Amino acid sequence: EITTALNASLENQQISEKIGAFTDLSGKMAEATAKFNDVVASKSKRAVWGEWHLEQELKEAFPDIKIRKEVKELGNVPDAHMRTPDGRILIIDSKFVYDTYNKIIETPETQVATKKKLQTTFRNNIETHVTKIKNDYVQPGKGTHESAYMFIPSMAVYEFLIDNESRTVRWAASQGVVICSPMTLMANMHMIEIARMAQNMTNMHNEILDAHLRVDKSYKEFEEQYKTLTDHLNKAVKKNNEVHGKVNETSEQIASL
Repeated sequence: EITTALNASLENQQISEKIGAFTDLSGKMAEATAKFNDVVASKSKRAVWGEWHLEQELKEAFPDIKIRKEVKELGNVPDAHMRTPDGRILIIDSKFVYDTYNKIIETPETQVATKKKLQTTFRNNIETHVTKIKNDYVQPGKGTHESAYMFIPSMAVYEFLIDNESRTVRWAASQGVVICSPMTLMANMHMIEIARMAQNMTNMHNEILDAHLRVDKSYKEFEEQYKTLTDHLNKAVKKNNEVHGKVNETSEQIASL
């Protein structure tokens, strides 16, 4: 009786169907994960995915951002760039440093020497990317900012870098290359937007001040001209009175003759 009741209860709750649906969903998730791993396993596919991720992060918040467009001043095509309010070029380049990171994660903790060697390789990869970005995109003499952004489209890789290679991150910043995750990139870009808005407010303030100075100058010129005109009018009235008096005097003399 207990077995019959339990089976009826399970049937009423559609437990079997739910387990089947869950199993099916798990299979689909496994398949999707495998496809994603296949994507990030290929260097060319990683580059495309990184650029796509960068575009998705930026294009809605920053409509002026240019994705895979040539920068004529530099003669090359970065992943993304924009011109800041001062007219300088800010470069964002996507780097998916995944291969060595993945090997480090998959290596057991007991293999200390292997992990250490892989971490050195990881550090060297980061330094190579930073040096290339610095040489290609940190060119103030050609109109760029004094710094460029290196975008890592993976929070896991970025957090690993911060936790284990903070010295490398600081070194990169000293070279003019700011390493960013999806979250920190948006924060930095919004700071740029705030700077742009502040610059616009400064420009508006300057325009208002310039207009005030022009009006003030025009008023002073008008005041000088009005003063001159008043002097002329006063002299004309005085002269008119003198002439009027002379006319009366002459008229009386003619009448007496």
